Amino acid sequence: MSFDKDKVEEFYIMALMDIADGATIEDMEEVLIEYERAEMYEACAGILKAINESKYYTIKEINKRIDEE
Repeated sequence: MSFDKDKVEEFYIMALMDIADGATIEDMEEVLIEYERAEMYEACAGILKAINESKYYTIKEINKRIDEE
């Protein structure tokens, strides 16, 4: 199976934006479960990347990463 890297990146940025806007990790994990049920694996990969990275970055750093993309 090959992933569409652009789609993964799109969901990654959207998830980072949600986190920067106040979504919790638990909120994002619930969204991740819904995408898993729908078998939308590029979305899952992007959201999971954002969840994992958000554990190590402050909101200010997340906003900087969004602006760089």
